[in-house]
Amino acid sequence: MYEHRYREISAHGFPDFPFHVYTNEHHENNHAILPIHWHNEMEMIYLAKGSAIFKIEDREYSLRTGEAVIVHPGELHSGIRTAYGEVAYHSIVFKFSWLSSFHKDRIQERFIIPILDGTSRLPAYLSADKQEHDKPLEYIRILLMENERKAHAYEMNLKAALLRLIAHMYQHDLMESRIETKGRQGRELHQKMKSLLSFMDSNLNNKLELNQLASAIDLSNSHFCRFFKDQTGMRPMEYLNYIRVNKAATLLRTGNYSVIDAAFETGYQHVSYFSKWFKIYMNMTPSEYKAYYASGI
Repeated sequence: MYEHRYREISAHGFPDFPFHVYTNEHHENNHAILPIHWHNEMEMIYLAKGSAIFKIEDREYSLRTGEAVIVHPGELHSGIRTAYGEVAYHSIVFKFSWLSSFHKDRIQERFIIPILDGTSRLPAYLSADKQEHDKPLEYIRILLMENERKAHAYEMNLKAALLRLIAHMYQHDLMESRIETKGRQGRELHQKMKSLLSFMDSNLNNKLELNQLASAIDLSNSHFCRFFKDQTGMRPMEYLNYIRVNKAATLLRTGNYSVIDAAFETGYQHVSYFSKWFKIYMNMTPSEYKAYYASGI
């Protein structure tokens, strides 16, 4: 299931270890597998099962099992399935400055700082069909394996694997230059979307009407609906229910929230309405979902 992460203001990992892996599984009834969102960390998305299209800003990448995309800080990104069947992917999210050296040594100056300031970029798409991408994809699988095992000093292995991955990119001329595809209008639309996601995040547990969302970015209702559908592929209230359900699912998985509490915490005034949307997106009722995770299956 999707982890609740759109305009992310929560930390990934811990202050002294800003690294986290999210595993996401989606069944046949979910077309959207990753709602549009952004954050200030680097993210590597590895497709473990199925096929999907991931959109990063205005660029689309079609992935099959065993491929990956890399999202840089501040980039809007989302994902949809492209075929019937289950889809599963892992999101490796980390603060890139965590790889920095304490001293400004040669490694920091020549390889880390250019990525931090955006003049150099890791490749956005790693294809299973390209031989030069075999090793980077192998490093991503190593990251997932080391994080799963959590053996003694696994944190060092994770950091080392990331540095080896980046070194490989430089050594084999896989780094990309800064992408400047947006004109002034594109940048304004980009900022409007970010502002809207922040507004929705801050007011998720409140009652939100269409006109409130439109007013948050100074658009009429009709213009707002067209703008939102163009950006996300979903209707505004459909998307709002989607992120509310996924946040409620996250709360239910903790075992600390009842179904009623999870509904109210995510802005639903009526449990029956909450249950209706929950079953649409999660393929089970909130009570069944809570019991499933409580069972430890």
